[in-house]
Amino acid sequence: MTPNLRPVFCALCALATAPAVAQEAFDLDTITVIANQTATSLDRSGSTVEVIAEHEVRTAPNARLGDFLTFQPGISSSSNGPLGTTATVRIRGLGGAYVPVIIDGIDVTDPASSGGGFDFGGLTRSGLGRIEVLKGSQSARFGLNAIGGVIDIQSLRPTEDGVHGFVEVEAGRFDTQRGVLGLTARTARTDLSFSISRIETDGFSASAFGTEKDGHEATQANLYLRHQVAENIAVGLSAIYIDSRTEFDEFGGDGVPPFDEFNTNESIGARLFTEIQTGAVSHEVALSTFESDRVSFSNGVASPFKGERRRIDYRGSYDTGGIWVLNFGADYTEEEDLNQKIDITGLQTELLLAPTDALDLAFSVRNDDHSEYDSELSSRAALAWRIQEDLILRASASDGFRAPTLVQLDPFFGNPAFQPETSISYDLGLEKRFANDGFVRATLFHTEIDDQIFFDGASTRCGSGFGCFEQGDFKGQGIELSGRYAINPFLAIQGAYTFTDAEQNGEDAVRVPRHDVALGLDAQITPRLSGQITIQHIADITPSPFAPPTNKVGDHTLVHLNAAYALTDQVEAVLRVENLFDEDYETAGGFNQSGAAAYVGLRASF
Repeated sequence: MTPNLRPVFCALCALATAPAVAQEAFDLDTITVIANQTATSLDRSGSTVEVIAEHEVRTAPNARLGDFLTFQPGISSSSNGPLGTTATVRIRGLGGAYVPVIIDGIDVTDPASSGGGFDFGGLTRSGLGRIEVLKGSQSARFGLNAIGGVIDIQSLRPTEDGVHGFVEVEAGRFDTQRGVLGLTARTARTDLSFSISRIETDGFSASAFGTEKDGHEATQANLYLRHQVAENIAVGLSAIYIDSRTEFDEFGGDGVPPFDEFNTNESIGARLFTEIQTGAVSHEVALSTFESDRVSFSNGVASPFKGERRRIDYRGSYDTGGIWVLNFGADYTEEEDLNQKIDITGLQTELLLAPTDALDLAFSVRNDDHSEYDSELSSRAALAWRIQEDLILRASASDGFRAPTLVQLDPFFGNPAFQPETSISYDLGLEKRFANDGFVRATLFHTEIDDQIFFDGASTRCGSGFGCFEQGDFKGQGIELSGRYAINPFLAIQGAYTFTDAEQNGEDAVRVPRHDVALGLDAQITPRLSGQITIQHIADITPSPFAPPTNKVGDHTLVHLNAAYALTDQVEAVLRVENLFDEDYETAGGFNQSGAAAYVGLRASF
């Protein structure tokens, strides 16, 4: 055993004997919709998936969704300042370029961004519901870019028949006001939901060297509709709209006026789908589009960034009700920015086998034909073995690839000769379940990427004059521990620990914590009063080489508190306190993070 992994296995021993450890509790009926092409019971999935229930998202102690996701094992984040400024969520050390984000079936990653990823900076939990995080290289399931994993987000969904809704308002530090309206309707044939949210905040200085406030305002709307036209035919629509304006500080900080930097962003996406059942074969056809229109203003100069994605999907499944299910599909995608355009055609197949009641196997193969490159073949194999009713062994091996983004192919920053990155990923996990949805889980993981594209600020090869994209290698490995235990009907403890040893070109990967611990205590204090305290400790993190010498990227501990009191059966008062003990820290060198901040609000359902 290597010296680096010895403390990790000591931590595993401690967790195995403790009554509690991490993440959301789930019961035997919980399903995953992204591990395989067809919905799969979580205890039959060989891939590692974190499932976060809608009520956990709604009651999260953090407004920014990316910050809340870091309570899950293997997930970390960094941001360039307050709400709205650029934020990256990483899975097992790999950032936004390797983690596609899907909201209601719409790929919302930005085709015009330098890495092709999704910016979590302004996405709050308002109006959002269930979230799944799939880990490891997943190109055989999702095509290019899915090397770190996939984050699948649902918006609000109806949970009971009739028309229902809620209104939520919140106000607090930094002159922050947030409001959400959610409406749902369900009949025997139709599911309909709509949510709209608005947030405004004065914020604080993004730059650690400045004192001016960097504010943010945004409106977000989500729509979901599914209608059963006939017994074997359903049609549906999902849509998302985001309009935001965010003040920011240039890299390195703005210590002098005019403090005039700000970004505007208008993003809109839609997906039309139809589902048809023909005997043992089910079919789904979907058309989706996503457009991001961003403009960055600095010193009176406007820099536009516009990206578009259009996609058509077909997915089929043949299920005889026996020991095997055959899934298959095809898709075609077009992406473009202001300078270039690409298209990708994908074909995939997946075989799900259940040779015994205790064993499930999944095998996936996908071929992607990229307009700029040769075809790429991706594969995945996964196993779930229920050794005992309460003991599950999971294992998976998968490879993947990521094509250069449009920006990385542009000679000004990148290189038209760049070739796709290729990866291989393994994980091996063991889960023990206890009564009352308690569990403890340990997962070993390993990922390697060849020809990884990264930005080198010292490179002079391209025409930018201040750095270029180059290619190198990445290796990441470690262990994730998680669990939950109900001490009694009113008190539960949960937590997660992740050890990540990640290297980029032989050096420590930047902004990736080697040790990440999250502990939480949930309490139903009285029939009307509930509360939660969350403690998160980050240790051994390497700042970016761009960080100023005075940066505060390093070990830090955050404590968050939230509580809810039911004033009536339909109205509750809520309190959130982020960074309770006012920790002074940075996740991106030279950019501030929030100090202690309290927020109070009301939520009314009808």
